[in-house]
Amino acid sequence: MAITRAFDIEAIDRLLFLEAFGQDFLVVSGDGLLHFARLVAAGLATAEQKSNNNWQLVTYVVNLHDKGRQLIEAWRQGDRERLRVAMSGPLPTTATLSPTS
Repeated sequence: MAITRAFDIEAIDRLLFLEAFGQDFLVVSGDGLLHFARLVAAGLATAEQKSNNNWQLVTYVVNLHDKGRQLIEAWRQGDRERLRVAMSGPLPTTATLSPTS
């Protein structure tokens, strides 16, 4: 089922990737985080700063949000109504990117 140009097959692949691994499995630097920017902005994935190391190497963890999980389930089932519901509604709080102590 095609979703929209906003969420192409690459976005679905990234959601499926996040779903395949456990919580806090994917730790990335800032450039890796950019690959998930669209999903985080849409509330389908979350990003949280994990370490700062005096701004030498800042790392983030990326996880699948419940809304992203709902979208994947609807997409797999080909359920257009569930897909519409998963894509609508208010955006959840998705990112915690402030510096940690």
